[in-house]
Amino acid sequence: MDLINPLVQVYAVNLKKRSDRREHLKTEFAGRTGFSLHIVEAIENSFGALGLWQTICKIISNLSKPEDDFIIFCEDDVEFTEHFTHEYLLENIAMAKEKDADMLLGGVSWFGNSLQITDSLFWVENFSGLQFTIIFRKFFNTILNASTVVMKATDFHLASLTNNVMFMHPFIAVQKEFGYSDATPDNSMEGRVTALFNTAVNKANILKTVRQQYMQIEKEQTGSIISLPPDLTIPTYVINLPERTERLSHIIDQFKERNEFDVTIVPAVKHSIGAYGLWLSMRKVIALAIENDDDVIVMCEDDHQFTKDYRREHFLKQVLEAHDQNVYYLSGGTGKFDHVVPITENRFWVNHCLSCQFLVLYRPFFKHILSKSFDEKIVADLAFPLMTSNKMILYPFISTQRDFGYSDVTELHNIEKGIVDNLFTESDRRLAKIQQAYLRYHNFSAQLIPAGKS
Repeated sequence: MDLINPLVQVYAVNLKKRSDRREHLKTEFAGRTGFSLHIVEAIENSFGALGLWQTICKIISNLSKPEDDFIIFCEDDVEFTEHFTHEYLLENIAMAKEKDADMLLGGVSWFGNSLQITDSLFWVENFSGLQFTIIFRKFFNTILNASTVVMKATDFHLASLTNNVMFMHPFIAVQKEFGYSDATPDNSMEGRVTALFNTAVNKANILKTVRQQYMQIEKEQTGSIISLPPDLTIPTYVINLPERTERLSHIIDQFKERNEFDVTIVPAVKHSIGAYGLWLSMRKVIALAIENDDDVIVMCEDDHQFTKDYRREHFLKQVLEAHDQNVYYLSGGTGKFDHVVPITENRFWVNHCLSCQFLVLYRPFFKHILSKSFDEKIVADLAFPLMTSNKMILYPFISTQRDFGYSDVTELHNIEKGIVDNLFTESDRRLAKIQQAYLRYHNFSAQLIPAGKS
């Protein structure tokens, strides 16, 4: 389809009894001459999500025109934002098509794994919000052939069918609060929809800001080469309760013949509250690092174990590069994280992550740790991410936690057997998806505009 001056086909679904929403639709599209609006009577079902799915299938199979490369599917609560222009819409449709998108979203009320690939496009693995959705023709048959036996929310179901979904940012469309929802009962709570969209906008803004900041650092360091001294070693402090001899034996074996680590076993501070004892032990490590005038250290718990992906040269290079990017701490592997921004193929900025079994800590972070106010409720996994925004994780993980069948720190690990392995497996799965997207779009993402532009 020619995107220079097209008349875009819009199919907006509406239950006949929802006359208030139908009038709202007409008002939203009034004067927007670039659209051909079709209001489609929705298929009503006691399970609202299934009725919505059946309506989408009806539009694709019976109403869409064979000459159209895409259609726009709308819900009747769609509300355009101040960022909408027809030109902006068409530009993003063209870019999304170029990048092989199956769907392009005008705005989302929630999103999970994501990656910014242009100044105004994010790849996303999972999302919610179908109020303004571009569906490309190449995805039609996938939708029509999809099973609805295990039907979930319509947006989640669509996301499960493809790895080629994108959304626009700034958003051009959100959802109007009507005080009720036929498809998503939870959205009947007053103010919930608006709050969800505001949270999604803020999250995308953060991811954009982080990416721009690190792009600027990368630009300033262009041409610099990291060289590894052949005898480079990192002071490594391992925390161990003296009575846990099986853990001590394990951790000594992990560092055997890895001369890049200068290992010191630090007797842990024992306390009836394990997490508090660990925090006191970590402060003990930091005090030792300051006393020894260390610039960077590795701090380990005694359940750390190296993965098959650990390589000396690769690890040391990542440590030095992270230092040059003003990182305060670098995690070797995590059992849980929130959202990330790939800075390189193997190093991701992260807003929050758990797991302290293997941390690279840099000197500027030492004083933050020692100045942190705390009481017996402190949990190191939760405290560290809140102290700084300058944090990253390595992927593939070079470290996980060995499950000894018990934990001196986290009682939940004594109750739910296998929880550690499950957490790391899920984190690995999520990061693998993001890394795949990064590799797929890397060349294009390099075209993002410099920091400070919009």
